[in-house]
Amino acid sequence: KQWYQRRVRGVNNVYETVFPRLWRSLCGDYINFGYFTEDCSNMIEANEKFVNWIIKKVGINESSRLLEIGCARGAYAINISKQTGCSFVGLDILPRFIEEGQELLKKHGVEDKGKILIGDMTKLSDVVGGQTFTHVLTLGCLFYIHDSMDIFLKQLKEFCEPGAWIVNQDFSRTVPVDKIRPVMRHWRTEGETLEITAYLKKILNSGYRLQYYNNDNNDFAKRSIDTVLSEGTKLVESGEIPKDAFTFRILRDAMEAGDIIYNTFIFRA
Repeated sequence: KQWYQRRVRGVNNVYETVFPRLWRSLCGDYINFGYFTEDCSNMIEANEKFVNWIIKKVGINESSRLLEIGCARGAYAINISKQTGCSFVGLDILPRFIEEGQELLKKHGVEDKGKILIGDMTKLSDVVGGQTFTHVLTLGCLFYIHDSMDIFLKQLKEFCEPGAWIVNQDFSRTVPVDKIRPVMRHWRTEGETLEITAYLKKILNSGYRLQYYNNDNNDFAKRSIDTVLSEGTKLVESGEIPKDAFTFRILRDAMEAGDIIYNTFIFRA
């Protein structure tokens, strides 16, 4: 319980002190880097592009059942459902996001298609019960539980239909963990960030079949981070964000050095 409470405080610290004003201004309802390709003019377009990419890449349609873990406001699940007609469940740890997710459900008229629930991603049975899903999204949330990845991957299988698609975006490291501890402090996480080879082994050793991997979006993510830095610096200078809480430059520098990479994994149960 203490570990869970510390993790809630860490996540809450990031999203309550820095992101409410910043992410709203940059991403609208999304909280994600998206696919910020050269033809995107802003982060909302980058996220919309990633929504469309996911739908096509893993074949989400009206009969699909989607679980989005670490969904924040549920913007990805909601917009995917709006486009495809699929049913969905969104899960997040912060009450603020659950409240905002309920508003987003109504805004997009998909209350009959899904719900946004509060809960711990390492205890899925407490939240989604006996439901199973054809598609799962874990977009930029698992770095909080790298120290529990084996447990998470094992329990996730219980909620996957045979052959279910899992789309995971996450950070990993290429250098000894001590070198990137400042980045871990930026994330407010206690779990040691996984090295990329170890990360891939955990997926395979848990019985999943890797279908797709790239870190090309490392470049896409850096475009997003440069945008966040530019806007965030303005908010720091205006006093809207505490200077000591805005630590994105640490992450950007680590990514530019190649110490941290932002990966897209697609694997099947």
